[in-house]
Amino acid sequence: METEAKPAAPRDGFLRIALEDLLAVRLVHLVSGLDEDDPSQVRRCGTITSIMGYTEWVSEGMAEPVSLGWDWRLDRLQTGEANCMRVGLPRSNVMLIDSAKRDYGWDRNLQVLASIVDAIPWAGETRAAIERRTITT
Repeated sequence: METEAKPAAPRDGFLRIALEDLLAVRLVHLVSGLDEDDPSQVRRCGTITSIMGYTEWVSEGMAEPVSLGWDWRLDRLQTGEANCMRVGLPRSNVMLIDSAKRDYGWDRNLQVLASIVDAIPWAGETRAAIERRTITT
């Protein structure tokens, strides 16, 4: 009795997952932090500054965990309230695959992951984590 050989999974560090399966994953906050100020940038009183940072979220209860991180900037909304906004594309160990198990390709993959980030309510948890770190340090 012969067994059919399975193609080897690529050993590139990516977790290959279909979009619908990724959307079913529960992501939890792992860590958030503030970016360090660049000491070479001399700030004068009255100049515009930005508060920027990073956040990392991971899947819960998966044998091969999803990792999804991105940079953010604190922006003032028209209401006067401050809110975290994603900056740039996310970083991840995920490579989305289509129904034929073909990779989305790097650019499309990152664009779809960015859309997922923008759809999840991450800003409040991120701000709370930053506030907790700021108070304790």
